[in-house]
Amino acid sequence: MGSEINLTQNLSETLFKPRRQGLETSLISNSGCPLPELLPQAQAIFGFNEHWYRPLNRFYWTWLGGNLLDIEEALSHIASSQNSRTRPTCLDTVEEYGPGNWIYEFNTIAQKRVQQAGECEDNERKAHHYRMASRYFAIAAYPYLKGDTLAQQAALLCRRYYRAIFEASTTCGYYSEETFTFQGHKITAYLHSPDNTAVHPCVLVLGSYEQSCTDFFRFFNDYLRPRGIAIMVLEMPGQGNCASLKLEPQSSDYLKSAIEHLQALPFIDGTNLGFYARGVAALAAMRLCLLEPQLIKAAVLVNPLIDRLYMDEQALLSIPLCLRSSFANRLDLDASHWDTLIPQAQILSLKKQGLLTGGVRAKPAILCLDAREMKLSSEDVKLIERSFKDVTTLAISSGGFNAGSLTMLNEVCKFFVKHFVI
Repeated sequence: MGSEINLTQNLSETLFKPRRQGLETSLISNSGCPLPELLPQAQAIFGFNEHWYRPLNRFYWTWLGGNLLDIEEALSHIASSQNSRTRPTCLDTVEEYGPGNWIYEFNTIAQKRVQQAGECEDNERKAHHYRMASRYFAIAAYPYLKGDTLAQQAALLCRRYYRAIFEASTTCGYYSEETFTFQGHKITAYLHSPDNTAVHPCVLVLGSYEQSCTDFFRFFNDYLRPRGIAIMVLEMPGQGNCASLKLEPQSSDYLKSAIEHLQALPFIDGTNLGFYARGVAALAAMRLCLLEPQLIKAAVLVNPLIDRLYMDEQALLSIPLCLRSSFANRLDLDASHWDTLIPQAQILSLKKQGLLTGGVRAKPAILCLDAREMKLSSEDVKLIERSFKDVTTLAISSGGFNAGSLTMLNEVCKFFVKHFVI
């Protein structure tokens, strides 16, 4: 632990010493790609705004533990900066690591919270500040691209102070970082459990590429922990501790290795496992449910993207530049070379792989939460309904994560409680 603290301190010193990055974030996996026209759908669902490369999800960030005043302070510094930008039309592309740079500004407010935590004598208050620090480091690191060195350092600090929440608090349950091996790569997953004494069902949570592995604290603490359900958060291939993996058609294979690891833990009920997956992450979840249906009792999919996005060139062209570069980054490609990317994306489609035939209908119970205005996922939901025996579909708001989304989380909990043996 001592060497890790020293590493954290050294990283903090490095992060807060202004210097130039190798590449500003918006240029990574985007060597010359211009900004596409921002469709209203992208603004509503993903939180993107005109004149910003990254989305501004204020409600989501504050719900996850951030303070709106802190966030607005960072955004105002970014917007008002007179420093050089790599994309003059995007406020959050200040090139120099210093005032006005996205990573710098959110690292700065994160570090203030770390200092406040260090001054606290009350452990629960200390945990509160660590949670806020972790949230700001997560925002700093977005969109979590491979090759974005400063963002990766911020993500490391995000995970460090997320772990510190559980080290300080006695009310958040049991937390551990579980490591397993897949194809010679060491993969780390993030296990949250009500405790490590009784036996609990577990939901494998697969965040989409725009989510951090630390985004699910409240999903666990407020919703699933009181019902005796654990979660294990897994990052997608090409992100975080799965950065060594590439997004490939066989994306579900590493999930099977994760399940085998879970089943060896004495306080996890390996016969009561489920999935919670969003967007692109539904690829891996659905593939495993189709190939190994005996492993999973139930799966929740939020705006699942399992076919059309990868097959429709116009659909790929319609997504915001930030998401486009994120997608290309996981395929080790450049978003500017769209002609190269499109055929490689097609093989990701589960329909293209011959798995969504509508013939043999798989057994795991499925709950699809679908924003009707998001036609990409709505068409994919219809494919899921034809491929599984027990599918429930609920319409959700297309306005991104908002107050109405909390009702959705209650429905998710009811679904898992219904299908798990608790």
